[in-house]
Amino acid sequence: MGRPKGSKNKPKIVPSEAAPSAGHNQLSDEQVQALFFQHKKKYEAALAVKKKADADFKNACKLAKSEIGDDAVERIKYALELETEEGEAKLKARMERQAEVARWMGLPIGAQASLFGEDRTPGDERAFGEGKRAGMEGKERRPPYDAATSQFRKWLEGYDAGQEVNRSLMADAIKPLSEKAPPADPFDDAFPDEASNEDEWDRAAPEPVH
Repeated sequence: MGRPKGSKNKPKIVPSEAAPSAGHNQLSDEQVQALFFQHKKKYEAALAVKKKADADFKNACKLAKSEIGDDAVERIKYALELETEEGEAKLKARMERQAEVARWMGLPIGAQASLFGEDRTPGDERAFGEGKRAGMEGKERRPPYDAATSQFRKWLEGYDAGQEVNRSLMADAIKPLSEKAPPADPFDDAFPDEASNEDEWDRAAPEPVH
């Protein structure tokens, strides 16, 4: 039955589900404190890992600079950039812009329209270079060529050549001290040689007292 016309009594709306009261399911102060210490512990552990990673990264950069040169990190970044097609395209475009400006400034680097033309390197030579780089990087010894092709064999030859370079570095690093030149003695010339200057020592000795 509907509400009588003109009635001021509004129909009572009964919600299907009572709304939660203020503070419902809220954590107590002690619970928040317990969570705080749990997250503090996780933060400290993650921060320690980050600090170690940062230190390892800085040490790796320092070592690369000491062994390769001051521009080692920059060259490594170039190499990483070239590992993707997008990065390769960006690097090529950047180098071509630099070459263009260099020509404008009178630097004699040639007048070709592009620095990067079609790769005309023979297949066997290219495969050897790819394999050698893979060997020096310590990658898996698996050529990306069909086993019946000459590129397959050249890639393996290049890989072995790259590994040989790595072995030569290791051999030099663990060379016995006896095979390395001893450090110079700063006092080596402070005293005369006994064999060649024996007479001089005799003349410098005081006369015996009788």
